[in-house]
Amino acid sequence: MPYGCFYNNKWFLDSSASAHFTPFEFDFVFMTQGNYGCIETVNSKAPLFMVAVETVLIEHEIIDPKDRTTRTAISKLWPVYCVSGMTMRLLSTGQLLQSELSIEGTMDGLTFHDSSGDAVLSALPNLWGNIQVVRTCIIKNNVPNPVSLVTRHPDYETIHCQLGHISDEVMRHISDNVKGAEKICFPNKKHICCGCTLEKLHQRSFPENPKCSSETLGLIHSDLLKLPTLSYSKYKWVITFLNNYSSYCRVAFLCKKSDATEAIKAVFWLWSNTTFHSVKRLHTDNGGEYITSELQSFLCEQGIVHETSTPHVHQQNG
Repeated sequence: MPYGCFYNNKWFLDSSASAHFTPFEFDFVFMTQGNYGCIETVNSKAPLFMVAVETVLIEHEIIDPKDRTTRTAISKLWPVYCVSGMTMRLLSTGQLLQSELSIEGTMDGLTFHDSSGDAVLSALPNLWGNIQVVRTCIIKNNVPNPVSLVTRHPDYETIHCQLGHISDEVMRHISDNVKGAEKICFPNKKHICCGCTLEKLHQRSFPENPKCSSETLGLIHSDLLKLPTLSYSKYKWVITFLNNYSSYCRVAFLCKKSDATEAIKAVFWLWSNTTFHSVKRLHTDNGGEYITSELQSFLCEQGIVHETSTPHVHQQNG
């Protein structure tokens, strides 16, 4: 007997449909009327409005692609929206896949399988061959244990994580401010979110280093930073010098990053002439401005040891 010969209610499978739609109110076992938004059409001035939503029960034939056997099943579709003005019933491929189904396609049509691998829905090409159709018979009364094709909406944990660990207060407003969003069910007891916990942790201050230089200019920490805006005098960079012995700090402003070598020379010569002490060690983060051949030659001539920090160990920077 041909597939669907007694099933005259056609549902067209649509991969671009955002939900299951029907224009007929009598398709529903029961329905909830209301304003559920609209669907844009080719005529932007004539949208179609979703006026109801609920459950539809369908009886249909399933063709198992493994052995080509045919059996009858009754399935529950939810949510299905009633759209006045439509001319056909649409099944959303995306919604079926969100019902934890997988899809298999052959030359003979499409078959949806549940998590155990059993075929639960078959769609065959229509006369034109490029549109898949599910032929059904609408069931008007509740039946025990229908095959569930109910869309699994994202749960609380999924929404919380995918939206960047937003607060419950923000999540409560989603359904009121996002078109078509379902109300979120909040669990009575929530487990501790690792992402939220890490985000709220404060980084502890590094402990003070008990070891420090025992002489003036024995150890100098230096670093280079970029100013957020160009200064009136066209300075864009700042290089810092911190005396480990006295915590005295000096800065020099630079127009270009490449001016760092001349600034280091000028500061070191100034200290040498004014304090009658010479720099013994220079500690930096191994940035490119500190490893130029010109600067390395200067440090070698002055007998200054150049020390660099271990990557990602910020407490060594002084």
